[in-house]
Amino acid sequence: MKKLKIIIPVFVIVSIAVIFWTIAGLAFIYSTVDRDKMFKYYQIISAKYYENFEEDSLNEVNSAVINYQDLYDVKAYSLKLSFDIPDKKIFGIMNMRSLCLSDTLNFIYIDLSDDLKINSIKINGDELSKSSYKRNDNLIVADSRGLIDKDEEFSVEINYEGKPINKGFDSFNIKNFDNEPSIYTLSEPNHAKTWWPCKDVLSDKADVEVIITVPKKLTAVSNGKLENILTDEAGMKTFHWRSAYPTATYLVSLAIGYYDSWNDTYTSVDGNIKMPVEYYTYPYLTEKAKIDWKDTPEMLSFFSEKFGEYPFINEKYGMATFGWVGGAMEHQTISSMGYTLVTGNGKYEDVVVHELVHQWYGDAVTPKSWKDIWLNEGFASYGEALWVEHKNGFDAYKNFMRKNDYSFFMGTLYDPEGYIFGPTIYKKGSWVLHMLRGVTGDSLFFEILKTYYEKFKYQNADTYDFQKVCEDITGNDLKYFFNQWIFTGTGRPEYNYSWNFDQINKSQENSKENSETSYKVSINLNQTQEDLEVYSMPIKILFKTNSGDEEIIVFNDKRNQQIDHTLKGKPIDVIIDNDNWVLKKIKKDGNN
Repeated sequence: MKKLKIIIPVFVIVSIAVIFWTIAGLAFIYSTVDRDKMFKYYQIISAKYYENFEEDSLNEVNSAVINYQDLYDVKAYSLKLSFDIPDKKIFGIMNMRSLCLSDTLNFIYIDLSDDLKINSIKINGDELSKSSYKRNDNLIVADSRGLIDKDEEFSVEINYEGKPINKGFDSFNIKNFDNEPSIYTLSEPNHAKTWWPCKDVLSDKADVEVIITVPKKLTAVSNGKLENILTDEAGMKTFHWRSAYPTATYLVSLAIGYYDSWNDTYTSVDGNIKMPVEYYTYPYLTEKAKIDWKDTPEMLSFFSEKFGEYPFINEKYGMATFGWVGGAMEHQTISSMGYTLVTGNGKYEDVVVHELVHQWYGDAVTPKSWKDIWLNEGFASYGEALWVEHKNGFDAYKNFMRKNDYSFFMGTLYDPEGYIFGPTIYKKGSWVLHMLRGVTGDSLFFEILKTYYEKFKYQNADTYDFQKVCEDITGNDLKYFFNQWIFTGTGRPEYNYSWNFDQINKSQENSKENSETSYKVSINLNQTQEDLEVYSMPIKILFKTNSGDEEIIVFNDKRNQQIDHTLKGKPIDVIIDNDNWVLKKIKKDGNN
């Protein structure tokens, strides 16, 4: 998900002003920070206040509920939906097919917001009496004692209705565009339960079928392939979407509106599959979207070469405009694109890239918990940098990374505290991958990305899984790297260095004509940061001399370190980390 532009409600203007001027002050202090990026930083942080954002305690879960939900494994969902659009009401029938993992599955815990009404619940086709289930804390607890055996597949059908309460970033909403209704969802992080019953747990992915009935003028878009469209005599159309790829509940999508649509084609890396690339836009945005989204097949080709084949190659990739102002969301096979991001001038190409990269990292490979959200957002943000490098070269890539360093990031990357969708997971997350590339070199780095994707495709992974892949591929212990940049460190190294040199003359056979001159350079490199005693990193040191440039790599793992190196040419300057592979602050003291 990428969040950019927001509308600020009146009731938070004072809070936003405080945030803005605080960041403005920091921007003044850190004068190297790009102003546009700093303003985006302000926008992302202030999104916390947008539309009464309500983030549940993601990492402090009810362990008893989780223990009960771990007793069954969801295999597939079938969701049939219709709407009372003027009343903003949803009518649904959810069928969940699951495997019982225990002989103690006495109660089935299913997530559903308390404000939605249950009409009936069936287990294996038999309707439960109202005394056989209860509701509390946005949960359905259905009595299944004696109904299900271990290793048996069972079904739960829930008929429900109501007006979903809009939580999070726009969990369920109905708006109008050009006097036509638009119905859409955005369930991240844990708000799928606000509009449909499910086991809203990241680690239990399932196949998904979504059958949507809407007025004839509207088009209903969801995950996977469109099986068919049926029109009834009452002028209603039913769209039947099905995905055979495991999907996390927060990635199940509704994007419904009075849409224009058109297709493009992506050809698989091996040339054997031609996959549709589908676009859906509000009509007033169609011509602009055709400009902004035209490079999507090329992006699919590029990232499939870099990461491995597009994960949902037998279905589709698509984009649909939706009513969210703040950005976009990587719903599996069909990214939802905020209508303000369609400009016709390619201004938000980075968002198109970001949501596409999520199809690999976030959708195909899904984190085990929200503690690992950087594996989604950091990877997608880094994909933006790779696309810039592909289009404009390595210098453009370096400049992109420089602009995405805000000079400070709050908290740790793993298990972020408070607001989990802040700049740390996006920008510092991308910087960690950039630094990992600097540590390993290109060949091993891209092998890591491919291996991680292939190993955990259609499954879940956490940061420790990613670390193990990195160590297996490189053959190195990278605990130091992961601890200081992901698990423990909250800052960056602050380097101070100085250098000087001495001339060395070597005589051959006491003949001045045969004497050789070289220069011994001594560098004093100190770390002065407070959050960690030492950041251990390989650092490139560039020596500029009167006879050309020379570069060496030194592993810096001391608070105070002296580095000596002999040159043939007379040194003119010494530059540490010239290509900016390390997230740092650096100051060069006076030298000879």
